[in-house]
Amino acid sequence: MTLSNSTVRSFRIDKTLSETLNSEAERMGVSVNAMINSVLKHYAEFTRFQSKLDLLVIHREVLRSLLMRLNDDEAYTLGLEMGKEVPNDTILFWKKNVSFESVLEYIEKIVCTYGYIGTFDELETNKHKIIVIRHRLGAQGSRFLLGFMKSLIKQTLALEPEIDTTDYSVKIQFELK
Repeated sequence: MTLSNSTVRSFRIDKTLSETLNSEAERMGVSVNAMINSVLKHYAEFTRFQSKLDLLVIHREVLRSLLMRLNDDEAYTLGLEMGKEVPNDTILFWKKNVSFESVLEYIEKIVCTYGYIGTFDELETNKHKIIVIRHRLGAQGSRFLLGFMKSLIKQTLALEPEIDTTDYSVKIQFELK
């Protein structure tokens, strides 16, 4: 963060909290300032919307276990169903518009970064925009995410990108015009 993009704030916090923050920052190998900026960014981009978006936090193994109980078609169909309305409404409420950029930000931040479904990576070439989500939900998780992403992108952007999966990743490739 450059100096021109920051502002100085001063506030008081409980001494025990301060000690916890110092210990955690040291454990992470970052300054308390950097850690607090990360926490505040998480709040600004996600936590303040969490209850309004009716989101809840569950353990990854709970989701993985539920998905493992489904066969391939059921996992895919569930993804298709979940990708129809929920993302569009969420993006509209969160970003106030549905665009290519807001859909990609939804996938990156709501699904991956703050939803902890997986890690997000992207690459843009002259011809393609490629997104890869690496997850720990197994083959059924990939089937679910295949349906979810296919439905999400079709419903929000009216596009049908090429989507490939492995047991632990989903690759979405958009052709750039």
